[in-house]
Amino acid sequence: MLDFLLGNDAVLTIFAFILVLIPAVLIHEMGHFLAAKLVGITVLEFGIGMPPRMVRLFRHNGTDYTLNWLPLGGFVRPVGEDIVRPVGDEAMQSDRDEAIKRGITNPKSVYDVKPLPRILFMAGGALANFLTALLLFAVIALGGIPAVVATPFDAPSGTLAEAGLQHGDTITAINGQNMSSGADLLNAFNSGAGTALTLTVQRGDTTFDVNYTAVTSIDEAEVSSFPIILGIAEDSPAAQAGLQENDLVTAFNGTPLATYSELQELTSGSLGQEITLTVWRSGELVDVSLTPRANPPEGQGALGIQIGDAGYDVSAGLVYLPGTVARSLSGAVAYSFERMGNVISTILSLPGRILSQTAAPEELRVVSPLEISRIGGVLFEESIEQNRPGIILEYMALISFALGMTNLLPIPALDGGRILFVLIEIIRGRPISPEREGMVHLVGMIVLLSLMFIVLINDVINPMTDLFR
Repeated sequence: MLDFLLGNDAVLTIFAFILVLIPAVLIHEMGHFLAAKLVGITVLEFGIGMPPRMVRLFRHNGTDYTLNWLPLGGFVRPVGEDIVRPVGDEAMQSDRDEAIKRGITNPKSVYDVKPLPRILFMAGGALANFLTALLLFAVIALGGIPAVVATPFDAPSGTLAEAGLQHGDTITAINGQNMSSGADLLNAFNSGAGTALTLTVQRGDTTFDVNYTAVTSIDEAEVSSFPIILGIAEDSPAAQAGLQENDLVTAFNGTPLATYSELQELTSGSLGQEITLTVWRSGELVDVSLTPRANPPEGQGALGIQIGDAGYDVSAGLVYLPGTVARSLSGAVAYSFERMGNVISTILSLPGRILSQTAAPEELRVVSPLEISRIGGVLFEESIEQNRPGIILEYMALISFALGMTNLLPIPALDGGRILFVLIEIIRGRPISPEREGMVHLVGMIVLLSLMFIVLINDVINPMTDLFR
């Protein structure tokens, strides 16, 4: 079943739509629903999916909970509103009568509560999306954030040995800071030369801190590199020979290697011939024999491996490897707010980057639910193939956040447009009639749907998913 899913773009797109978009919209509507209950607005219906109605699931405290035919998230229908806009006096009275029949003695519409509670109701969906994004970012941090880590290459000697490092240990942080690149690690060692550094070390399931003093700074010339195996295809020569992820390939038939491009070049000249790779694994050098394929399956290569470059710090005897660093609960919460701040900062900087013409073309493109689902399908496939749930969780968090932000834009038919009417009411001291406001929102909805149709056609003709593969 999994092979069928990963090999079918259409199925992946549908699955990503169900996994990413539907929950984001449903959570948005749940936020409106809970906010309505909080401020005392009467809700006649909470729908899963969009009309037409399939079935009423049950009724609780005067609210119908329904299942609808169109799988597009959900909706909340308070007294005095349809799914899109406020209704007129006649429909408003009909809603009140319906609420009274259900046993609600004093039904309240959106316009029966004061402006600030009304704003809370209208912003409730976006707030729910923001909270969801924060929660997902925290879950990602608890599971492990991609980072560059350091581990001893040769038998530790000198201060490293005195600090207690052993083969297989992983340095996950220096002075409490996780490192995102080998350059960060190098800078941390250099800036702390001659002073005591606190190294956070992971050994198996145990994490502890050790003190380490870098006697001298590390010259960049002393940092070399090796090809590192990042992934292995099933039933490939690499898998059959017993190669493993994070193996460092130090030599090809006895010839020392420094970069993955050298490994690729030597491999392409030895197709169909047995070769010997010398790899460093858990502190030991191991020779592995295998035969590169002349006609490998698409996307696998002659050996069936994904490779990159890993830095080797000769002075300290450390190798910089790609890895993941799990955060504690408090660290995960801090990371969640930090990540959210980075997203907001990126959005706020976009106008300046547009004016300076430094924004990437994909940042300027508006996409439809179709393309959001297609991209989600690609990232879900990567998440499965790399065994990294954080890839798809990150995307779900970003989409939830984007949905909340988009709905707060001051555009008719969106929550932000409705909040704008409330702010106008506060300024002028009296509300605009629901009929007039409803007409503005109806026109806004027609315009938005028309634009979305144009965007959808563009996504069909010119998909973005190639950028994510």
